[in-house]
Amino acid sequence: MEDKFVAVYVMVRENELQPEDGGSYDAPLARQKTTCLEFVRQKLGDVALEKTQVYTRRKDLFLDIERHRVSHLVIQSLDRLGSSKEEINGIIFELNMAGIELLLLTG
Repeated sequence: MEDKFVAVYVMVRENELQPEDGGSYDAPLARQKTTCLEFVRQKLGDVALEKTQVYTRRKDLFLDIERHRVSHLVIQSLDRLGSSKEEINGIIFELNMAGIELLLLTG
């Protein structure tokens, strides 16, 4: 169990980009990462923060979930998990089956 870590998944959709982002995802992803990492520190503590892995690709995240390496998943909101309610519900089911606690910044 000690080898498990907190996963933070960050993603930004094209329609969320602001004019000041200049068409780049870098700044909004960095802001989201900073917010999520601060959330991890506040909710789970500095030790958990040291064992946190940040993902920008869902495929890589799901691979580590399948490998039973993740203890918690932190995301900004549920809509980050999938593109449809059915897909999101399926992912939540899989997280529950794997014993992974899902922590949301917003509803």
